[in-house]
Amino acid sequence: MLTTVGIFVLLCIVGKLTGNLGENVARRGQVAQSSMYGNAKPENAIDGNRASNYYQESCAHTNNDLNPWWRLDLLKTYKINTVTITNRQDCCPERINGAEIRIGNSLNDNGNVNPRCAVISSIAAGASQTFACNGMEGRYINIVIPGRREYLTLCEVEVDGTLSGKSCPILLVCSGQCWV
Repeated sequence: MLTTVGIFVLLCIVGKLTGNLGENVARRGQVAQSSMYGNAKPENAIDGNRASNYYQESCAHTNNDLNPWWRLDLLKTYKINTVTITNRQDCCPERINGAEIRIGNSLNDNGNVNPRCAVISSIAAGASQTFACNGMEGRYINIVIPGRREYLTLCEVEVDGTLSGKSCPILLVCSGQCWV
């Protein structure tokens, strides 16, 4: 018979093997972007669908803007563990090169001056890549291509994080996840 501690250790191991302990908090948020190309609204990037062909209508897409950006408002401050981005598959995967992931609580310059979590050197066509943000805190998550005129296309943005200041009765040491 498993003890309570044994159950938590088992859950920890199963979670590590399946990768299912994290929660995509992006789905709860509100989004905006610098402009909208066609019908590629910013909400498409948090619809839970990693479809990476633009014509499947699941990607957010800006016009050819100077410093194009996309912003997720989580409505509350979160500690962000990771941000996963799915790149467009059917065209132009290099457009994402040099984009920055920024996390913070400021809306100065549309949130594009918040602290930087990562710079995206490249993401293969149609691939999803995860960037570690190591508990950075913020309400806003921005993806911006600074310093050039470009289209920004995001086919999915997933955010693993926990509410900042949340009390945690059971913390799974193996994952840093909180169980209530």
